[in-house]
Amino acid sequence: MRYWLAVSAAVVTGAAAHAGAQDTSAISALDWLKKIADSSRTVSYSGTFAYQHGNRVETSRVVHYVNQAGGVFEKLETLDGPPREVVRANDHVTAYLPDARMVLVERRSTRHLPIMLPDKLSDLTAQYDVNKLAVDRVGGFQCQWIGVTPKDTLRYGRKFCAELQSGLPLRSQVYNERSEVLESFGFSQLSLGGKFSKDQVTSKYEGRAVAQRWRVDRSALDVVEQAADTGWSVNNLPAGFRKLMEVKRTIVGRPVAMPHLVYSDGLTAISVFIEPKLRVLGAKPLIGQGAVHIYKRTSGEFVVTVLGEAPAATVMQIANSMEARGSAQK
Repeated sequence: MRYWLAVSAAVVTGAAAHAGAQDTSAISALDWLKKIADSSRTVSYSGTFAYQHGNRVETSRVVHYVNQAGGVFEKLETLDGPPREVVRANDHVTAYLPDARMVLVERRSTRHLPIMLPDKLSDLTAQYDVNKLAVDRVGGFQCQWIGVTPKDTLRYGRKFCAELQSGLPLRSQVYNERSEVLESFGFSQLSLGGKFSKDQVTSKYEGRAVAQRWRVDRSALDVVEQAADTGWSVNNLPAGFRKLMEVKRTIVGRPVAMPHLVYSDGLTAISVFIEPKLRVLGAKPLIGQGAVHIYKRTSGEFVVTVLGEAPAATVMQIANSMEARGSAQK
């Protein structure tokens, strides 16, 4: 799921979330973005939210805690469609799929924040206009809408409604150049703070999975990422995007490590995966759902796959300008 459930958080009591309220009217739009980003490390919460992408709407229940040392504990339970629970303890993630009698175990990075602000906010404002909009009410809490409007058509616009005291985004939207909402998230019920409870972040399927000997898939743990010069680069990167990560991914059973690069403009992250060409590509190199586009193309003996929450033109521009240098072609 692309929702930012992997964000870090720290325990804030319900009293602290509401008492000692400060006047937020003087906070600038850029300061609100900082507050939203910081909330991922300062707010614990539980509640029910709806996530819409394309024509699909998913409702889920989430509990999210962090201890004072920074450990993250979380449980996500889907309320629509096939039952599923995902439990996270720091970077260790376990997904329970009762219909399939399966347990998936993986490690997940905590880099996925609601917003990934660049070191220099001027880098963000070069590509977006950031403005304070209306004050609203979501899930019983007042929140401040912040609009982030792109200055070109290579990125989507975004809106966040941040809870006035904590800065936690209570509702968010991703929209295109025609102001059509492509993806949205919003709490319908929310509690801030609360004491840590292990029972709250333990799957109700855990005992059944052991007793009934559900199949446990740990294959994702066999993927190892190591920072390295992959030998690949972009010769026509869209303005404002910078390389965040470059690693080689080693997967058990595959003879060579595969390059993985990530680029971001501070709000949008785009991933590039490169692997040997083992078969002919399908008839649809471009796939889109909601705000996400995936584009594949061949480059010599390799397949370049680019995916991100960005317009098709952006992922295609990056994919079509990926070049191998020297040893990368070997």
